[in-house]
Amino acid sequence: MSALPQRARRSFVADPRSVGQARRFARELLEEWGAPELIDNAALVVSELVTNAVVHTGTTAVVDLRLDAASLRVEVADQHPTRTLPTGTSTPPADAEGGRGLMITSSLASSWGVEYTPVSKRVWLVCDRERSPGRQGPPARARQSVAVHGTTVGVVELAGDGTVVAWNADATGLFGWQPEQVVGRAFHQLVDPVAGERPPEGPVTTDTWQGAYALLSPEGAPIPVFASHAASSHGDGSSVLLVPEERRALIEHPARAQSTAPRRDADPLRLRNDALLRLAVDDYLPLATERVRDALDADAAYLLIGHEVDDAFEVVAVSGLPDTLRGTRLVAGEPGIPDPRSPHLPVLVEDAASTTVRLLEGTSARSLVAVPVVAAGRVIGSLGVASESRHGFSDDQCVLLQQLADSLALAADRARLQASERERRGWLTFVAEAGDLLAASLDQEMTMAMTGHIVVPRLATWCAVYLDDDRGEPVLQQVWHADERLVEDLRNSLAKARPDELEGTEDAVLAGELTTLRLVARGRGFGHLTLGRPAGNPLRDDVKLVTDSIARRAALAIDNARAHGALMSTGQALQNSLLPPSLPDVTGLDVGVVYAAAGEGTAAGGDFYDLFPLDAGTWCFVVGDVCGTGAEAAAVTGLARHTIRALTRAGFPVAPMLERLNAAILDEGERSRFLTLVCGIFRISGGRLHLSLVNAGHPAPFVTAADGNVRRIGAPQPLLGVLDRVDYLAEEHVLERGELLVALTDGVLERRDGRRMIDDEGVVAELRRAGDLPAQTVAERVRRLVVEFADVPPSDDMAILALRVSG
Repeated sequence: MSALPQRARRSFVADPRSVGQARRFARELLEEWGAPELIDNAALVVSELVTNAVVHTGTTAVVDLRLDAASLRVEVADQHPTRTLPTGTSTPPADAEGGRGLMITSSLASSWGVEYTPVSKRVWLVCDRERSPGRQGPPARARQSVAVHGTTVGVVELAGDGTVVAWNADATGLFGWQPEQVVGRAFHQLVDPVAGERPPEGPVTTDTWQGAYALLSPEGAPIPVFASHAASSHGDGSSVLLVPEERRALIEHPARAQSTAPRRDADPLRLRNDALLRLAVDDYLPLATERVRDALDADAAYLLIGHEVDDAFEVVAVSGLPDTLRGTRLVAGEPGIPDPRSPHLPVLVEDAASTTVRLLEGTSARSLVAVPVVAAGRVIGSLGVASESRHGFSDDQCVLLQQLADSLALAADRARLQASERERRGWLTFVAEAGDLLAASLDQEMTMAMTGHIVVPRLATWCAVYLDDDRGEPVLQQVWHADERLVEDLRNSLAKARPDELEGTEDAVLAGELTTLRLVARGRGFGHLTLGRPAGNPLRDDVKLVTDSIARRAALAIDNARAHGALMSTGQALQNSLLPPSLPDVTGLDVGVVYAAAGEGTAAGGDFYDLFPLDAGTWCFVVGDVCGTGAEAAAVTGLARHTIRALTRAGFPVAPMLERLNAAILDEGERSRFLTLVCGIFRISGGRLHLSLVNAGHPAPFVTAADGNVRRIGAPQPLLGVLDRVDYLAEEHVLERGELLVALTDGVLERRDGRRMIDDEGVVAELRRAGDLPAQTVAERVRRLVVEFADVPPSDDMAILALRVSG
C-alpha cells in the first residue's frame, strides 16, 4: 500500500474512447494505492463524469483523484463552463437515452458539487472510505427523488447487517411503510419470498447488484419493483434505489463484473436489455465493440461481418484501431480472420512481429485473438481483440471473448442481413439501370461501348467483346481496362488467341481469373464477353448471377442494334433510290433544293421533288406530297416519280401525263394513296423561262419579281388518286430574267406553334426579304423559317425547290 495522501491527474481528449481509458486509469491507481474497496464505485463515477465532459461538451477532460485515510475525492474538469449541470438529482423521463449519471453517482458519494470559473467547469464527488466502528446512523447527505410521469424513486439505506437505517418519503409513497415502521428491521423481511429474484442479504462489496423482486405492503400485498443495490459510500452498508418494475429504465445501468474470472453471464456486454431496440444497429455495434475492449482490458477490438456475395469479411466496428479500417474487406483465411476450413475455431496470433496482420498494420499491437460470431449454427462474423504485448490474452480471456461474441450475435446477424439486403438491392438497381441503358441504344458500336463501361470496374478489372464473323469465327471488337494505360497491351494480348483459348495463358497482362460468357440472343449465339478479375477472386455467387444477367442483356441489345443497323442500311438504299442522285446543271437557271423527311433516320417520305431534262433545252420539274409519311408514302412517291419521268420522256405533255399517272395510282388498289403535285415543263430562251404548268391540288408556287413583288401561279385542279377520270388543263407562263419560282409542300405552310401557322403570309414575307439572293440560299432561308418557327422539331416532310432565271 502506498503512503497517504495520494494524488494523480491525467487529461483525456474529446473522444468516446477516452471513457474506457479513464476507467482503467482510476482502477489502476486505486489498486496501486491500496484502496480496492473503492475501485468499482470510483470507476463508475469516473465513467459517468468523463462521458459528460468529453461526449457532451466536446472538450478535453482532466481527471483528478485524491485519496487520504478518510475519503476519495474525484474531480473532472472540462472547458465548457456555459454547459451547466442540474443542481439536483432528479431522474430523467423513462424514454430518455441518458441523463441518469448524477442520480447514480450521487448515491455513491457522501457529497458532491459543481464549481464554475470563466474558462472551466469542475464536478467533484467525495466517497468516504469507512464509518466509525459500530455506527449505523443515517447517511450524511439526504437522498431525494422526484416524480417523472407519475413515477418516484425510493431510496433506502441499509447497514452492514442488512437492517434499514434510512427510508425516504418516496419509498413511503411507493410501498406505504412509514420510516418509523421499517427503520431497524431487516430489509429481507420486507421482500416477498415468492416473487422475483432474491436481493443480497448482506452488504454489496464489489459491485452494483440489479434485479427485479417484490416488496410487501403493510397489508402483505406484493409490489413488483426493480432495484439497484450499491455499496454505500458511508460505511459497510448498501444504498438501494427502488422503482416500479415497469419504470426500471429510470435506474437501470450496466452491471460490473463480480470478479476477474470469466463466467457465464446473461448480459456480459453490460448493455441495457432494450439497447438494440433503442439504437440503430450501426450505433449498437461500435458501442458493443468498445465494451468488449474494456471487458478484456484490451488495447484494441474489432468486429467483422461476413458477406453474402463472396467469402470476404468486412470491418464494421473498431475500438482502438484507425477508423479508416471500417469498410475494409478481408479474405477468409488471412491472419486474424476465420479459416474457411475450420470457421468455428478461434484464431490466435501470439506475435504479430512474425506474421503480417493487415488489421494491425500501422499500430503497436503485437498479439490478437479472434473468435467466431455464430448465428443459427452459421459463422456470420468474427470478434477480435488485440494487445500491445506478446501472448497478450489468457485462455480464460478467450472464453470470455467467445461469451461476448455470443451475446452480440443477434445484432451482428441483423447487421449482416441489413448489409446483405442493401447489397442485393444495389445489385438489382445496377442490373435494372444497365438494362435500361443498353435497351436505349440502337447503335451497335455504342451498345458495345456501354457494355464495357457497365462491366468495368464494377464486375471486372477488364473485359472484351467478340462478335462472330460469317464463318462463325470470333473477331475482337472492343476492349476496356480499369487502367486506360493498359488497353493497348490488353488488346495485343487478346488478339493472339481465341476467347476459349485464353484460360491458362502465361501472358502477364492476362494473369488472374478469366471468365468467358457466350453472347446469346433469341436462341442464337453470335459472340463472347470475356472478363478478367484479380487472382484469387473469381466470379461466384451473387456476383456471378449479376454478371450472367448483364451478359444476357448486352447480348440482346447488341443483337437488336445489329438488326436495326441492317434494316436501316436496307431502307436507306431503297429510300435513296426515290430521290434524285444530284442536281443537274441547267443553263440559264439557278437551282436550289431543300428536302427533309419526317422521322429519325428517314431519307425519303411522302414529299418529293425532281428536276430532269427531256430533250435539248427542255426540262421538267415536279414537287409533290403523298398523303402520310414513312415507308408507305415513300412507295407511292417512287411510283409517281418514275411514272412522270417515263411518260414525259416518251413525249407526253404535262396534262395527259398526269391523267395517266392518276390511272396508275388507282390501279394500286388498297395500296394507293392520293397525292398532290405541281408539275411543269419549261424551256429557256432569250433570257426568259417559258413554262407549261399543271397544279393537281397542290399549294400554288410563288413567283418573286425583280422588284420584290410576290405572286402565285397555277390554279388548283383535282388531286391525283381520288377520281377515276380527270381532265387537266395546262397553264402557260413566262418568267423574266431575275424572277424566282419557289414550289414547296404543305410541310412548310402548315408548320404550327400553338395556334400560329406559317401559312402563305409567312412565306411571302420571307421571299420579299430574300431579294436577289442565290436560289439555294433562298431555299435554306425558308427551311430555317420552318425549323425556328416553334420549339418542337417539324413533324411533317418538307420539300422546297427554288428556280431563278439567270440568263
